[in-house]
Amino acid sequence: MKKALLQACAVCVGATAVQAGGIDRSGQGINILFEEGSAVQFRLGYTSPSVSGTMLGVDSGNVANSFFTPHLAYKHAFTDQLDFALIYDQPFGADIDYASGYPLSRNPVPGGRSDVLRAKADTDAVTALLRYKFDGGFSAIGGLRIQRLKANVAVPAAVGYEVNSGASTDLGYVLGVAWEKPEIAARVALTYNSKISHDLSQTESLNPPQAAGTGLVASFQTNSEVASPQSVNLDFQTGVAPKTLLFGSIRWVDWPQTIYDPPNYPPANPLVDYDDPTWTYSLGLGYQFTDEFSGAVTLGYESSTNEPVSNLGPTDGFWSIGVGGTYSLEKAKISGGIRYTDLGDATADGAGPAARANFTGNSAWSVGLQVTYALN
Repeated sequence: MKKALLQACAVCVGATAVQAGGIDRSGQGINILFEEGSAVQFRLGYTSPSVSGTMLGVDSGNVANSFFTPHLAYKHAFTDQLDFALIYDQPFGADIDYASGYPLSRNPVPGGRSDVLRAKADTDAVTALLRYKFDGGFSAIGGLRIQRLKANVAVPAAVGYEVNSGASTDLGYVLGVAWEKPEIAARVALTYNSKISHDLSQTESLNPPQAAGTGLVASFQTNSEVASPQSVNLDFQTGVAPKTLLFGSIRWVDWPQTIYDPPNYPPANPLVDYDDPTWTYSLGLGYQFTDEFSGAVTLGYESSTNEPVSNLGPTDGFWSIGVGGTYSLEKAKISGGIRYTDLGDATADGAGPAARANFTGNSAWSVGLQVTYALN
């Protein structure tokens, strides 16, 4: 019962994630470590957002593109006390583009190159973890994360500006503690994910204003440091009645650590920065309907900052509801889930307060599939 319920809850929360800060995609979960024995796991989520707004009466179009969130994991039990896990995910990402008529998609330099306001950022991470179990249900968790990042951003309103980075691969670490009481399916896990600093080699280019009408593009080879933020996850669960599991999580992400400030970006402000961290909460209930099938429902909430946001991430908080189910075979557990997310209204920075954009009535639908196979 416990294993099937936990699988249904994991898909309900994780496989259909639209996460904090607009670009937090995987939630950096480590639940594979708590599978019994040795196991492999595959998960794939798909999210279709609908995000639009207006600036100076001009519609942005649907700026957020659909995306997949893959997850692969392997867990090996060396002994009754020592476990190892290897996890691949894409923890952060962005895929935004605006309509050509949007004010920030217009190049003010006559004869300058045409483009649209857009941003694409991809991360790939592989995390290696060890878990050592002590007496009394306590365990310690630690490991290393290697992460690859690359980005491409265009801001035509900034004299045709574009920056295209190469890929940067750097290291971070994970630390955590957990406590379990299997008799009542209780578990509390606290994990810390360090920030990872990347030194990006990049090509910046723009149309110099003095080259109006010539089509001249100035190009620069530069470097910038950008960090994916540190974060803390608190996950908890407990049996509350026969065949019933209460579960939830709290995630804190220190977004002010993420600043991207290429040296030739024309405005005085950084290309990407954040004023506030985000707090994301989820709470759900799982139930075993039969020996083979379990289901779960979860509610999610991320508090809004009520501050202007970037046009490259024009949402502010959310609430969500998701349902998931798991069918258990002899060694395999097959799970699916669907989630609806109401994305918070936001005001996005523009060319001064009078030219800010308003984004309202936005949402996202997500679906996910997960398969876990026991190797024992």
